[in-house]
Order: sequence, then C-alpha cells, then structure tokens
Amino acid sequence: MILNDLSNINDDFFPVIIIGSGPAGISTALKLEESNIKTLLIEAGNLELDPDSEDFLKGNVIAEDYYDISTRRARMFGGTSNLWGGHCNKFERDQFDSWPISYDKLHNFEEQAKKVLGLKFYHTDFYVKKFSEDFNQYNTRFSDKFRNFKDVYYDRVKNSKFIHLSLDTTFLYFEGKEKKVSSIYCKKKSNFYSLKAKYYVLAAGGIENSRLLLWSQEKNKKLFNNDLPIGKYYMDHPFYEPAEGFVKYSKVAKYLNETKGSSREFYVDCYNRILLFPNLKFRKERDLDSLTFYINFKHESAANESYIKKIACMSPNFMKNFLLKENIQDLINFKVGINQEQEPEINNKITLSNDLDPYGTPLIDLTWKMSDKMKRCAKENLVRLGKFLVDQDMGRISIDEYIFSYKNFKSKLNAGHQMGGTCAGKDKLNSVVDKNLKVHSIDNLFVTGSSVFATGGHGNPTYTIVLLSLKLADHLKKII
Repeated sequence: MILNDLSNINDDFFPVIIIGSGPAGISTALKLEESNIKTLLIEAGNLELDPDSEDFLKGNVIAEDYYDISTRRARMFGGTSNLWGGHCNKFERDQFDSWPISYDKLHNFEEQAKKVLGLKFYHTDFYVKKFSEDFNQYNTRFSDKFRNFKDVYYDRVKNSKFIHLSLDTTFLYFEGKEKKVSSIYCKKKSNFYSLKAKYYVLAAGGIENSRLLLWSQEKNKKLFNNDLPIGKYYMDHPFYEPAEGFVKYSKVAKYLNETKGSSREFYVDCYNRILLFPNLKFRKERDLDSLTFYINFKHESAANESYIKKIACMSPNFMKNFLLKENIQDLINFKVGINQEQEPEINNKITLSNDLDPYGTPLIDLTWKMSDKMKRCAKENLVRLGKFLVDQDMGRISIDEYIFSYKNFKSKLNAGHQMGGTCAGKDKLNSVVDKNLKVHSIDNLFVTGSSVFATGGHGNPTYTIVLLSLKLADHLKKII
C-alpha cells in the first residue's frame, strides 16, 4: 500500500518501521509480510533517480585513490539494486569466525534468499572446488534479469495489505532516551513528522546507515552510547587488473577435466573465465586475507603479429619452444582481475562532515586506505599463480611492476561494495550491533545491510545482505 499522507498514522499502527527500500529493507518487509506483520517502509527517494539526489549522497573522500561515492549509491525505491549487475555468491565459511552470527544459522535462510533474488541454477548450485594445492575454484550466479528490486517488487508492495510504503520521505534522526527509540523524525515534502513503532530497522545502505546513526548520536546523547564505534571499520573491495598472460587452451581444458574442476562452467557462464581464490591453508601460512582472481580469457588470432611479439617479449624461451612443437592457434591470452578482501581497520572510517545536505544533515568524510598487508596479499597470490602455470607447463603471466613496489596501486575501479561502519560483534567497544543485529544498549533499534559486515570477504555482498535481512525478520517475528 502506498501512503501519500503520514498525518493520520496512529502511534501503534505499525509494529515495525523500516528505513530504506533497497534489498535489505525490502527483504525484511517481505519476510514480515508472510506473518501478516504490518510494516511502514520509508524511502527518501521516489521511483526514479532525482538529479538533485547527489546533494544527499556526496561526501569528502580522504584516500590515495577512490571513486566518487555518490555514483555507487541510489536514493530511490530499490536502492542500489538499481545499479547492481546481479552477481551473487556465498561468503566462505571461515569469514564468520569473527562474526557473532554462525555460518550455519545464517544460511538456514538460503532457499528464501534465492527466491527473493530470483536466482536460477541451470546446471549447478553455488560450489567451491579444489583447483590446485593453493587455490580453490568457485562460481557466481546471476539474479534473474539482474533483478532490480524496483521492477520486481514495487507492484507487490503497492498491492500489499501489510507493507505500507511512503516515498519521498527523508529520515532525519532517531528520538528517544533510556535505551529505547520512541520515534523517528522525518520529512515528507514540506511537512515534518514524528513516527512511532514498536521496533525500528535501519536499512539505508552501507554508508548511509553510519551517517544517520552518527547524526542521531549527535542529536540525542541520552539515547546512544557515545563509545559505540559507529562509522569505524569501513571496508570495500578494491578491484584492479594487475596482470596478463597466455595459456595453452588444450592444457587448461585437460587440467579442468582431470582435476574434476567445473570445465562446463567455463563454457556456459556467459563469461570465458575462471574464478579462483586462495584456500585457507595458503592464507593462514602466510597471514593473508582473501581475494578473487577473475581470469578472463580471450582468443587472439595467430595472425596478430603484435600479439605474437607480446608473448615473445613476455617469455621468449617458452615461445621459441612452443613454435617448434605446437600449434599457435592453441594459445589464448588472459587478463587477471583482482577483487580483494579488505580487513577491518579502525582508521578506515566514516565521520560527519562540516558540509550539510539540503535538509541540514551533515554529509560524510570517508577515510580509506589500502594496507601494506593487502598489497603483499596481491603480490604473493600472483606470484603463486605464475608458479602454478610454469609447473603445469600451462602458460606464463606478466605482473605489473606496481605490485612489487607497493606504490601507486591502481585500485580506482573499486567494486563499490560499501561495507562495515556498524559492524556486528559481541563487544560494544569494537562493534555496533549484536548477533540479532540489535544496536548495543538500545532495546528496539536494529540495523541491516552491508554496514553490519564484520568482515568483507572477497565476494559480492548482496546475497549475504539478503540472508541477514531475512534472519533479522525471523527474529522480529519472535519478539513482536
């Protein structure tokens, strides 16, 4: 149901108010709808992106190399699903070692998450398989038609008896005291409202969750614990292409078949690529975090003289021996993209800026930096990949110089996976929410979305966001 007027809402009409209509907020509302629980879903934007929305989303980025954060956020119904490419994959089990939420309990909601995301498995479900002694192979799946939550769920929400949607409604801050939120203060058109519910869910996005909590903390010292590390431990996935090389196609296909790797995926995934990540043993022995290698293959014509010269320059002995014995048509080249895990560090953070948005709420200052550990991780994994190709007589790799110097890391193509800032944990000194995503020291306020990630892993976050939101809704059902 669409609400155009908020003036006649009774105080106890909605058990739950959800702030934000992206994948996190909609998933929570859909799950509560199953139990006939009324929710008010408020969205700051409308059905289309307002050109002026950038004035609410921009911020000052303090970083060596980073993107314009306003381009990776969407102030409209459906949130960042409007910008999303549909990629889904699971976090590794060991990522949850530092979470207060167990892998198994979270993944009890897998079948529901697949349904919400419209995931179709034509040949196989998510998998992780051993590729070599150091690397595992995995796959991604794509949401049906790159599922845009606006296109899929707006009509359902509009016709729902239990989900009530108010568009063009900007949340400003939480009101309350003594460990309890009493209402939210928001603006719709030119009117201001204090809206009340029993429970409140903040699902406004990876950066916006921190911004709104920080401003609420500033506005209401009696409600928030000042020691909560709101905005801290911010993470992203640096993405860059630091290497290229060539392989013998026949050798790759044979290796995948003999090692029981999913050679079929190589042909039918719409991308000629293999996805690899370092296994837990390799990472633990070297004190490394994780990453994804996107090994993207492209066949170049043997008649391409510049291509032949490039290979000869890269590895003259290999090329000389190859030309004497084998067919040049068997060579294919590849590029290596890296999607890299970033460990949570306290100095990577979101803070309030002196600059204000059009409604007087501070914008943000974002401090972000790649650590030397991350750079070492990239180097050691690339070197090991190169060694694997040599050992298997499969091909060769050329790695860009900056990987070894640690200077001028070309990470501006960050994935835009804004994570952390309201991290989940057991200790209120280094986390903001608990295992049920309830804000520490506040009885009726919950946060969901990528901002609660305690670690970022190397995978795309949307699948895990939906799992968390469904788990939160299941918890709310039990306490309402």
